[in-house]
Amino acid sequence: MSTQLEINENLIKYLQDVGYRKDAIVDELEKETKALGNVAKMQIAKEQGQFLEIIVKTSKAKSCLEIGRFTGLSTLYMARGLPSDGKIFTVDNSDEFLQLAQKYWEKDGLTSKIKSIIGSGTDVMQSLIDRQHSFDLIFIDADKNNYPNYYELSLSLLPPNGIIIIDNMLWHGDVADTSINDSQTKTIRDLNKKINSDDRIEFSLLPLSDGLSFIRKK
Repeated sequence: MSTQLEINENLIKYLQDVGYRKDAIVDELEKETKALGNVAKMQIAKEQGQFLEIIVKTSKAKSCLEIGRFTGLSTLYMARGLPSDGKIFTVDNSDEFLQLAQKYWEKDGLTSKIKSIIGSGTDVMQSLIDRQHSFDLIFIDADKNNYPNYYELSLSLLPPNGIIIIDNMLWHGDVADTSINDSQTKTIRDLNKKINSDDRIEFSLLPLSDGLSFIRKK
């Protein structure tokens, strides 16, 4: 029987205080992102970033793909986890926040590990498939209505034991409320069901921040 804790505001504050190790560059990037206004909500939680870095390290990934860059915090964390000869391709459909991201990648000495691509996530992924690229780990945090497409394309870009990590899979808790049926909520809810029954993969749905689906291709 599942005995999940109820995550209240006090526990969230505790997790932010104790579950995240202070980091000057990350804190500065977060502060500058918050100054952008409401759009800042697209940035991953710093606790999630730490998790991504550890997974990249422990999986010994050398090549990563990221769909959805924003101000580059998740890119920074994953690049930290890569070996010196590792590479992360980060894809976004806009260069609006690229200069901000690059400033902090450079501050952290990571630019040689990062290749930025501007374009539609599905188009770029299909192009990578066509050119027979392969990745050890793929992180997805972009437009939610395309999540099912990103998931399928990711499976074509991964070898056996490759990892997919997808953000926002609990979608503010809305996925658990059957009265909420807007397109984004329904897409994520349906993808959770698909992942649960997909015998091509093994997975764990983690209640870390807004929910991470952690997937291993068989």
